[in-house]
Amino acid sequence: MTEIGWRLAPLDDPGLPEFIAQRALPDAATARCELCDNRPRQPLSTILIVDGPEGLPVPFLICVGCRRTLNELRALLEASGRASSASAL
Repeated sequence: MTEIGWRLAPLDDPGLPEFIAQRALPDAATARCELCDNRPRQPLSTILIVDGPEGLPVPFLICVGCRRTLNELRALLEASGRASSASAL
């Protein structure tokens, strides 16, 4: 199975790749989350960046709830990976 890389970044991160900075993301103040489609009470402030085909980053503007869920998922996956590595020794 191919591993798909992803990371979270603040919308105002000055280190975002040029491609993402130039993409016409939805207006963060009025947009719906591109993952759960909820319209949050506060402006969206996080971008989920997925490694797409040929290494091109694919950005998604996401809400605080999705950000928390993805952070928890990352922590679970990392803990599982560490447990697998430790049991292999």
